[in-house]
Amino acid sequence: MTEPKTHEPETTLPDINPLRKQVQAKIKRFEFLSSTGLWILALFTALSMGAHRSFDFLPPLSEGIHAILGEGPPVKYINWALVLYGFSAIILVLTNMASDKKPRGALAHLGYLGAFYIFYHFSKGLSENFWAIFAVGLTILGLQSYHVWNYYHEKIYEQNEILEELNKLAE
Repeated sequence: MTEPKTHEPETTLPDINPLRKQVQAKIKRFEFLSSTGLWILALFTALSMGAHRSFDFLPPLSEGIHAILGEGPPVKYINWALVLYGFSAIILVLTNMASDKKPRGALAHLGYLGAFYIFYHFSKGLSENFWAIFAVGLTILGLQSYHVWNYYHEKIYEQNEILEELNKLAE
């Protein structure tokens, strides 16, 4: 008696090209996102240039609007707020970097720094305190930009490893 032949079905790997394209698309997205910190730094630089010129490119506020807004806060209070904000923001960014969290909040930092420029401008203390805001802003946004760049380059590295494994499977 002869034993029945068992035919093992040939296993073929599914087409991995769609998966490869998906990984390549992720890499491109991460490359774009890795440069967003630089765009925020560029926006802050443009804002700082306008503040250095005392916002002379904007139309002046009318007396009625000045009356509604009132006088700006005393410069010494703004100084303390800037110091507290600077230390808090730096600690926040460094903590996020250390815990490898997804970077967030760059636009908020840009808004806060812009608000400091405006507060100093209305309190007539911008010219004396411009460089303090600029230094704090460059420190915070520079750290944030590095965090963004580093975070997304790690993601790009991971996706490149996946892509290499897919290429090995295709061979």
